[in-house]
Amino acid sequence: MTLPIDLDQPDIYTRLDPSGLSDRIAGLADQCQLAWQEGQALHLPASYGSARTIALLGMGGSAIGGDLITGVAALENGPQVTTCRSPHLPGWVGSDTMAIISSYSGNTEETLAMYQQAKERGTHLVALTSGGELARLARQDSTPCFSIEYDGEPRSALGYSFVVPLAILCGLGLIPDMSTDLAEATQTVRDMAIALGPNTPQVQNLAKDIATMLHNRLPIVYGAGFLSSVARRWKTQLNENSKVWSFWEELPEASHNSMEAFRLHQTVGDQVSVILLHSYFLPPRTTKRFQAVEGLLVREGIPYRQLDGAGESPLSHLLSTVLLGDYVSYYLAMLNKVDPSPMPIIEDLKQQSAH
Repeated sequence: MTLPIDLDQPDIYTRLDPSGLSDRIAGLADQCQLAWQEGQALHLPASYGSARTIALLGMGGSAIGGDLITGVAALENGPQVTTCRSPHLPGWVGSDTMAIISSYSGNTEETLAMYQQAKERGTHLVALTSGGELARLARQDSTPCFSIEYDGEPRSALGYSFVVPLAILCGLGLIPDMSTDLAEATQTVRDMAIALGPNTPQVQNLAKDIATMLHNRLPIVYGAGFLSSVARRWKTQLNENSKVWSFWEELPEASHNSMEAFRLHQTVGDQVSVILLHSYFLPPRTTKRFQAVEGLLVREGIPYRQLDGAGESPLSHLLSTVLLGDYVSYYLAMLNKVDPSPMPIIEDLKQQSAH
């Protein structure tokens, strides 16, 4: 297969990525460390520690941190953590809930509606934003507010949308302290950023290799347990950075429905590629399910790659697979000859909805 772009040519990055998204991807480890320090410094009323449920309210890139928190909290036997993406909050959000309202811009219509509902229900509120209307409402209502000081896209601020809520939960004693795990995870991710960066040639660069496999195909990403949210992150990064259709699935649920479609490979086998996100921290029964899925993909002749988390902790496996997906989506954007940063269609939709 002849590719339209040589990913080892430095000039393509200055030409197709004028805003330097690759630098923001590479900065994930530093961002996570800073977010942890700043998140720990946020003082909340002691009553927040009595919350029985945790709701992270947000949309798009600001909400994905809540998905990642859900997986981590489940591993630590912490409280129920649920991400809410609807302006109509579920009935269980109430006075015994801590609601973390996450909007990078502070002006997301649906998130502001969720804030007002949560406030009316007497929840323990924490705002997470760079400014906008959410910051104004937080000041007006004396709501604790973490101010994000970061210049980039909401999806590039994952260190804040994920690690600040993590620091809050640890600080309140709702889940065990994770400072040691975070230090190990950020070092793992920092090393990976060098191995996956544009200066590393494709023969040694896993992200470039996977992007090449996905080029001109429909990516389907499978995750399980605490990596299910990472599969969703891959999907949204492929949408927003690479400007391609993509879908994500969760195991073992997908083995009870969607995999029945694999036998139609004669129709779609030349158009799809599958990514399996795996970790040895997943239960053995889940690993067996991954092995069964691999066998099915081989039998049906569907291209796939299984990718395992790196590092010594679940948090490291989570962040390392996030980083890999971010780089894959970036290189796929280069192969598609598009600037990965702007999202003109989504911005147009927002403008139309505002009228």
